[in-house]
Amino acid sequence: EHLKEKLENYVAGLRKVRLIRANKREGLVRARLLGASVAKGDILTFLDCHCECHEGWLEPLLARIAEEESAVVCPVIDVIDWNTFEYLGNAGEPQIGGFDWRLVFTWHSTPEREQKRRKSKTDVIRSPTMAGGLFSVSKKYFDYLGSYDTGMEVWGGENLEFSFRIWQCGGSLEIHPCSHVGHVFPKQAPYSRSKALANSVRAAEVWMDEYKELYYHRNPHARLEPYGDVTERRLLREKLKCKDFKWFLENVYPELHVPEDRPGFFGMLKNRGMANFCFDYNPTSEHQVTGHRIILYPCHGMGQNQ
Repeated sequence: EHLKEKLENYVAGLRKVRLIRANKREGLVRARLLGASVAKGDILTFLDCHCECHEGWLEPLLARIAEEESAVVCPVIDVIDWNTFEYLGNAGEPQIGGFDWRLVFTWHSTPEREQKRRKSKTDVIRSPTMAGGLFSVSKKYFDYLGSYDTGMEVWGGENLEFSFRIWQCGGSLEIHPCSHVGHVFPKQAPYSRSKALANSVRAAEVWMDEYKELYYHRNPHARLEPYGDVTERRLLREKLKCKDFKWFLENVYPELHVPEDRPGFFGMLKNRGMANFCFDYNPTSEHQVTGHRIILYPCHGMGQNQ
């Protein structure tokens, strides 16, 4: 009830705020494209719905894009407690985004080479990837890069695909230490992420060249996943004269170890007596990932800890 007439009445009293409704559930990618299509400003800023912004959070992002139009700039993401909504903040040096060879997004400390490049603590931090929910980008540059891949469904994988595209096609992805936005990290999504695997396959097929085999070795089931037609996205890469994935690894993310895969077995371990259950490893905290028991959990086909 609060998302219908009450929301419309509330938004009507806010300056420069418009409520745009879709005719059906579109998922993250197409919902953001809907907003971008009616936006009138020169810069697009995307935020998840479960965010709380500090005073002065936007100005650093806009100022950086005014300096460099091809920069895609993210705020520092502070943590808001899922249960209490307490604003916990983000102490210490901002972390950068990365990924592993399962194409799972990860956080990392800022590497020494990037610390040396920065002349001041207020300088932007270059990041190989973004979490995906919070960033600003020139509308003109967003369109030039091909906006989002409309072949992706709901959410999952679009953040890595866009990150690869930004870097490989001549842009830069940055985190601005002077911009902070609080974010609630839900314990679980209130909807299915069944399309996340197909989204990741699309990213691998378009941007990773021969390195996609490292992804498939760790997600053998992904080879069988229908992922739609990526012809237009490959043509976009060719049109923009984007660099290859080897360049990305050597120049943007040299910290990522490239394994020398040898013949062997990869993927899920499925229980033959309980056909829909796989071995899973589920640590209670991302900061304490060792010393926990292996459990049986329904097979979800997304790789990760299975």
